[in-house]
Amino acid sequence: MNFNLFLIIIIALIIILIILYNGIRLFLTVEKEKGVVKYEFKITILKIAIFTRKGTKKIIDTLSHNEDKDSEENEENEEDEKESKGESESEEEEEKGLKEKYEEIKPILKELIKSKEELKNFLKDILKAINLKKLEGNLIIGLSDHTTTVKIASWIWSIGAIVNSSKPTQLSVEPRFNEVITDFEGKIELKINILLLLIYSLALLTKKKIRDLIKELYRQKKSKDKEEKESISDDEEKTDTKNK
Repeated sequence: MNFNLFLIIIIALIIILIILYNGIRLFLTVEKEKGVVKYEFKITILKIAIFTRKGTKKIIDTLSHNEDKDSEENEENEEDEKESKGESESEEEEEKGLKEKYEEIKPILKELIKSKEELKNFLKDILKAINLKKLEGNLIIGLSDHTTTVKIASWIWSIGAIVNSSKPTQLSVEPRFNEVITDFEGKIELKINILLLLIYSLALLTKKKIRDLIKELYRQKKSKDKEEKESISDDEEKTDTKNK
């Protein structure tokens, strides 16, 4: 092998390992102000943004919306009682369908139960690969009852006093007594070590119970695909006979 080519491959592998070890960073910022939520989600590798999404969304006051609907719901209850008799038969059919689905996934559930310890350890390993770099939150709250506002603010202050002792966390609350308001702003930054995730995933695949679970999932998918193909072919045959 050419020495220059070998050197290029080694350098490329080192760069890949550095990128995997450095991992990716996830940034999420959410801000709610006057019924409008703004958010920004970003993924970076080596401080280079590879994915960014921003957006806004209006929030409906669900409490007042539900109060307006109370009268309408009372009127609809009588009609629902009449329709409930006809729906009982459809509910029985749905129960049969649920039983059939349960019988289909029963082998998968058995394999999941067998491999629960392996999956539990894998989840613990995943948490080791995730590092919380920043968690900030600020709540602006003002209710019609000033006493309730003070109680909620004091609860958050007491929780913040415990949580804020750790370096990356900063939670705060700002009570308002001259207006009814519930606004907030939050930021979170996570670092995920891709190299550790790959190592833990490969270690998981060495477990026999996990391989049995994957085989069962593959078998179920294969049988489902076969049933879909058979149903499609049957439908095509029926259409052909009708056309003739």
